[in-house]
Amino acid sequence: MPTHQQPSIYDGTTGRSDSGGRRTHIIQLLRDSREPMSVAEVAEQVGIHVNTARFHLESLVYSGMATRETEARAAPGRPRVVYTGTLPNQTHERAQGFRLLAEMLTAAVAEADPDAGPWLYQVGQEWGRYLTTKVPPYVTIDESEITNRLVDKLDALWFAPELEHSDEGQPSLVLHNCPFAQTANAYPDVVCQLHAGMINGSLEEMRSAYRLTHLAPQVSPHRCVGVLSPVPAEVVTSVPLHTPAPHVGEPDV
Repeated sequence: MPTHQQPSIYDGTTGRSDSGGRRTHIIQLLRDSREPMSVAEVAEQVGIHVNTARFHLESLVYSGMATRETEARAAPGRPRVVYTGTLPNQTHERAQGFRLLAEMLTAAVAEADPDAGPWLYQVGQEWGRYLTTKVPPYVTIDESEITNRLVDKLDALWFAPELEHSDEGQPSLVLHNCPFAQTANAYPDVVCQLHAGMINGSLEEMRSAYRLTHLAPQVSPHRCVGVLSPVPAEVVTSVPLHTPAPHVGEPDV
């Protein structure tokens, strides 16, 4: 049966660009940088060619998500062109306030209940279902379309996701950015279980046979890896953390 395209619902996110997670990663870098960044600096941070970085940066400027300016220089030489994210960065009071609020609430939950992981997982499930457009009755969506929709949603939520497969065909979900990385590092059983539940709630809403069954947070800076496995929904009540990451190749530029 053909896939039925549902109208999108607004959930406060930015939506996905044509280039997916790579551009989301660049936006996050611009937001978090205390100073405007040059093309070369962005290319080095993301691990891409300077021409690719310039293309993404100019696309962000065109879409209104970044600004471009030429630095004033007292010394001779060609001035640098630098870019700034149009959303508040970490030095902005509003952004700092949200991050501080997240850290305070997370610390309070962790202190009140050291074993809050399964409960937070259920909370994440509820939000994952809520943020996912329902599939109409009797409409079947294949697993590739489901994972595409999941990647779209996670990209809109600033996770810079990428779907990879092992040589055996095992799918892995690679997240190149965590919007609350510092808080997640301090309280993974709270933040990571919340995110894992959100992913599985979304998969459940789309009637996927797959669930996130393992999650390895921060296997390298800005890189979390989760395993997607075909299991019954009732089997997963929380997701094991700090497990060895599955073998996945480096993402293509």
